[in-house]
Amino acid sequence: MSESGLGKEPFAWHKAPLFSFCEARDWENLFGLVEKQDFPANTVLWREGESGNCLYCVTSGHLEAVKKTPEWGKPIIIAEFHSGATVGAFAADDDAPHSTTLQTVESSVLLCLSSAGVAILQEKFPLTAARLWRGAAHLELCRLRQANQRLVTLF
Repeated sequence: MSESGLGKEPFAWHKAPLFSFCEARDWENLFGLVEKQDFPANTVLWREGESGNCLYCVTSGHLEAVKKTPEWGKPIIIAEFHSGATVGAFAADDDAPHSTTLQTVESSVLLCLSSAGVAILQEKFPLTAARLWRGAAHLELCRLRQANQRLVTLF
């Protein structure tokens, strides 16, 4: 897999927050461990309450995370994801349910790193794994700050 083989436009992996601490060698180490997946528009990747163990990086397209709101009678868009965004999880508890439904808004190309891929990455390329975890931690801190800012605007 090459940068140019990921979609219509080359994927600038080094600009994606998840890979912000990675080097070119790390990206090469990930080649055999990630799976490129194409999804047509309006595809549901998972539903709220389902479990999953794949971390997706959006290389092209547009996705939405939606939350059920029985009291309002319609779902709310919680987040939107575009090229470079990361969504999903692989935690120690692979049975943890997703808190939202994830669906494509338009045709999308995603890279999937499964928990099995993570185990191989940690064994074969521990420095790459460490840099990836640093990027994941940074990404989560940024999301927590954004969530706090949104919450403040409600009060």
